[in-house]
Amino acid sequence: MSDQLYLEIELQKTIVINSLLDLGIYKKGNKHLYELTLIELEEYYDVKRHM
Repeated sequence: MSDQLYLEIELQKTIVINSLLDLGIYKKGNKHLYELTLIELEEYYDVKRHM
């Protein structure tokens, strides 16, 4: 994976994590948000955003 792609993925993860933190969500089950993949974070955010 190129460095640029890695940085873009990490930036997007940070954005989604911050959005979840704004909703008061710090973990998913026993996992901290930073342990999840970008896809897992995006799916989790979509579910929580519509609640």
